[in-house]
Amino acid sequence: MSNKGEKETRIYIYIEDVVFVAWNKDRGTVLKRLRGKKSRQKLADEIAARGGECSHQNLKKLEYGESESVSLKVLEAICTALEISVSNFLSTVEVTN
Repeated sequence: MSNKGEKETRIYIYIEDVVFVAWNKDRGTVLKRLRGKKSRQKLADEIAARGGECSHQNLKKLEYGESESVSLKVLEAICTALEISVSNFLSTVEVTN
């Protein structure tokens, strides 16, 4: 956050250039909330059915914030199975012309 009168600098990164996403307990809480009452095993099975890889043990580590990062590939697989956008986990800024 910038102070009054100071210019703010923003950096934009192409999602294709991202390999890992920093993870924390807050993101784990979001994952758990979005999973809802669906079991971790059921979500893991749905991820696998869509060609992704993420075990129920890995989902548990993510939900409890025990992982420092997650690969974008795994995050995309989770999001696809939950039928949500990756932007639910990433801080994004909408750029308009």
